[in-house]
Amino acid sequence: MMLQFDERGFITHIRSDPESQEIIDNFLSKGDWLHIRGKKLPREPFFTPSGEPILNEKGKQIVGSKGFVYPDVTHDFHYVKNGKVVARPRLAAESAAIKADGKDTFTLKGLPRPCVMTIDGEPYEIKGGVLHFSTKDAGTYRFEAGFPFVDGSHFEVTAK
Repeated sequence: MMLQFDERGFITHIRSDPESQEIIDNFLSKGDWLHIRGKKLPREPFFTPSGEPILNEKGKQIVGSKGFVYPDVTHDFHYVKNGKVVARPRLAAESAAIKADGKDTFTLKGLPRPCVMTIDGEPYEIKGGVLHFSTKDAGTYRFEAGFPFVDGSHFEVTAK
């Protein structure tokens, strides 16, 4: 399996293995492709659709592998990080309430470094892996997690 990805690690293209190692090497030389080798399925006896053993010319049952199995990789739930395919994180936050005094703070730790969090449609880059939010303005603020989070990850903070 060949994966093409952008500078953030977002998977832009998934394709089956090309026919030759030369073609694989050409893709990899571009720097924005990753090759994931499949695992060969175990050897097992072959049977016809009706259940009869398939025999070779010497009358012995043919045993072999039925091919390869590849990991389940999707654009929506995976990305490339440090040369490996990893699961895109899901936002581990629920809606919360804080005081609208400019001091009470909502904190969310363990975020990917870097990541983008959108607050009421305005994007903010978070570099240190921690989000601190406080406000003097009462209201409900919608936070949406950008890449690398799974799309649709969001929560709200209500300041009273």
